[in-house]
Amino acid sequence: MLPLGEIYIGSIRRENEAITRILSPQTNPVQYKGDVSMLWYLNEEQALGNLFLNKDIQECKQCFYRCGRIDEYMIKKYNSRVLDSGVSNVSYAILSDNLSLIHRYAELSHPHYAWMVERGRSTMMYAIQQLIKEDWEQLRWCLDIMAIKNQTINKVLLPDRKFLEGMIARDRTMITEAIHDLLKTHKKRNKHMGIAQDYISIPALGYTKLAWLKGMEIEIDHPLIPKELLPYKPLDKYEDKYAFLKEIG
Repeated sequence: MLPLGEIYIGSIRRENEAITRILSPQTNPVQYKGDVSMLWYLNEEQALGNLFLNKDIQECKQCFYRCGRIDEYMIKKYNSRVLDSGVSNVSYAILSDNLSLIHRYAELSHPHYAWMVERGRSTMMYAIQQLIKEDWEQLRWCLDIMAIKNQTINKVLLPDRKFLEGMIARDRTMITEAIHDLLKTHKKRNKHMGIAQDYISIPALGYTKLAWLKGMEIEIDHPLIPKELLPYKPLDKYEDKYAFLKEIG
């Protein structure tokens, strides 16, 4: 894998190329959709570059914000199954510190996702949405569903369940233990995260940030949990940057 510096520089070039194609009337719908999706990954790379290379936390949050906005666009315009893929995407929205985006993310759905939730599937993502909304009744329903499922299938999610239970109980010890349990399985949980797995741990970072947003300022001393991202410090202004995002308000 290329060093982060090369990836960061390359992402800026590829972003400009993608934007040019998106704005071109000659771009076919398949290419357009693919370029919009690619912008999510390019903003992820730029968020990491801004945080770890440029030490620019404001631009880092802007990039995380754009990741969340692209998810919002893809779900609303294409019924994209972003919500089926776990909690990495919502983690980036949470790390943006944009509360409006975070709360809108908690309301996102699409037909297949709604169908899955009704049948007790996609429960973890749905549980995080309920935690954001502080809908404790629905969150407890999620935990009940997790408890009655086959434990062999759900063993990997035991730390996630502990985190959710800790948040309901406002138990700092339980939340801290859950985050450390997630960090112990970092390589397994982040093996498909590309360059990000060398710098941050998902969902451990997203959960820690969400705990801070909910008034539980958990202290985690670990290189994969950048402490500068944990305090709630929203930007004065968030910029959508891409014209297509204005289609969804």
